[in-house]
Amino acid sequence: MKKILFTICFVAALAGSSFAQIEQGTVLVGPSTNLGFTSSSFDGADSNLTTFNIDLAAGYFVIENLAVGLSFGYLKVKYEDIIDESTTSFGLFGRYYVNGKIFVGAGYSSSKSGDSDAFGSLPLEVGYAAFITDNIAVEPSFGYELGLGDNDTNTFGLNVGFMLYLNR
Repeated sequence: MKKILFTICFVAALAGSSFAQIEQGTVLVGPSTNLGFTSSSFDGADSNLTTFNIDLAAGYFVIENLAVGLSFGYLKVKYEDIIDESTTSFGLFGRYYVNGKIFVGAGYSSSKSGDSDAFGSLPLEVGYAAFITDNIAVEPSFGYELGLGDNDTNTFGLNVGFMLYLNR
């Protein structure tokens, strides 16, 4: 009997949370990051390539489950004494949440690296908002960034972020 009661309570809680919505007027803000360390061999020598990336996002839910906002990114790439570059990016994004948990997003980003000209890209993402409290979510996501114009660099990656949902 206890197993049946537990199963009914679990299914009811799961069903109730699966239809959760994120209301209009909610504000989201938070960082996501990835840190990479690669040991590579160039011209027969073992070398270390280190990359660090942090992205900050802030958005507003204009209607239920649809957020639009601004993003800022910083990327640092270091390869011994040969490469030591920083790239900053600014962009716009939109995110749509399915059942308040699974999200898909797209945007436009303009980046600048050192003395080079600015270049554009189209970042795409799909992820899951795992709420650890009513207002804080851990958000693992898969991302793909498509280079635009002269930028022929396309990037695929896994990110993990924390997002704060205000007025939820």
